[in-house]
Amino acid sequence: MMHIAPVYGFEFTRPFSAAGLSFTPCETNSSSAKRIARDLSAHHMTGTIAANAIDRETIYELEGVLSFIEHLDVMVLEPISAHQAEPDPTKAFEPTLIARRRHNGGGAVIGSDAFNPCKNSRQQFIELCLTHLKDKTFCDQTRFRSLLFKSVETFRQRQPFLEITYFLLISGLEAFCRACQGDYTSRNAAIPITNQLKLYGFNVFQDNPGELSRSISTYLHIRNALFHQGDFTSTVNINHGLVQFNCSQHLFNLSMLCSLTVMKAIGFDDGHTNWDCWIDRELHR
Repeated sequence: MMHIAPVYGFEFTRPFSAAGLSFTPCETNSSSAKRIARDLSAHHMTGTIAANAIDRETIYELEGVLSFIEHLDVMVLEPISAHQAEPDPTKAFEPTLIARRRHNGGGAVIGSDAFNPCKNSRQQFIELCLTHLKDKTFCDQTRFRSLLFKSVETFRQRQPFLEITYFLLISGLEAFCRACQGDYTSRNAAIPITNQLKLYGFNVFQDNPGELSRSISTYLHIRNALFHQGDFTSTVNINHGLVQFNCSQHLFNLSMLCSLTVMKAIGFDDGHTNWDCWIDRELHR
């Protein structure tokens, strides 16, 4: 029997199918869809999903994938039978949930179906990501699940703490890159991280004082300062000169780099993503 579940806070305006799930939007007007999807004070129902079976693990994974796309907390509630939802599924569920305030994670990392030049980018990402999450061998070998959900948890915290956000991002990235490289012995984590990111085509360095944002050692110096000294800045002697690293200054770079790594890991490429946006902040090209 077909089951239907409501989705709260995910922006879409066109029906589509991905990973065996059929998505139907509540709003087809792009302005209205964006307004209700990105309201930080409440979760508004933005659509429904339908499938023959929607178990709790699928709901958990789908919430994570949709939240990742929006970089905002997205909720999916328990499904009901299609018979219970007749004649109008949108009337069978609460239109608004004021469960908790939503924290903006910096803006959606994959464009909406209304404005993105590739109209099916979100559909493509959902299909790829859910498929890879169901692949236990892939997740065990790469620690991909940890990378994805640590990225998502940075903005699902009830009260985001800078040091916790930073730890989730850098630890998820390190674990993923070490697993992909099979390198669990290098004392300098910059080695496996740099090697893996270069395989994905990112312009990164293990250590380059002339381009601190592209140097993986920058993010590790900040991590060490946060967790060993409790400081948000780190001052390091490089080439006989003192260089100061600031956590807030580089947090966006690290967050977006982790998001792009998630996309690379599952083979997502809609042809319009700017893979250097973690530096220049221009998401599309």
